[in-house]
Amino acid sequence: MVKKKSPIVMRVHKYIPNKLYGFAVDDEDQQVFFHLGSFKPGDFKIDPPPPPILGELVEVELEDDEPTPGKAPKAKSVSRTECPFLIGGIVETFDSHRGYGFILGDDGKSYHLHKSEVLGGRMPLIQHKVRFYAGMRQGKPRACHVELLGINNP
Repeated sequence: MVKKKSPIVMRVHKYIPNKLYGFAVDDEDQQVFFHLGSFKPGDFKIDPPPPPILGELVEVELEDDEPTPGKAPKAKSVSRTECPFLIGGIVETFDSHRGYGFILGDDGKSYHLHKSEVLGGRMPLIQHKVRFYAGMRQGKPRACHVELLGINNP
């Protein structure tokens, strides 16, 4: 008889939007692979709900199959535990050659911006107004799923 495993609390460590998969990690840096199809965004009245956000807490249920040696185990389901936090901001810096910069959020925090998080394939300009989900990467604020809204005229 197989024991039913209770969900494991983990954090989204990596999510690759164009590939529709990511990894969650626990406090001991053990990784679990998940596909967007196994992600449950929760019922937080956000339409449409955002995909996984870096650093967010999730509950993970593992597949019953034995993991392939050398590969992370697969998640059967990954469930969002808290409502994502959408905020606005202004692009402070952006280096198009390196593909990153910073956003000053309406909350006064500086968020790291990476080109892979910008929706629609456009690159931001300094003073662009943006809307994004506040995430965390390596303990630092990260802008996730960034929507460009237009240039701010100071």
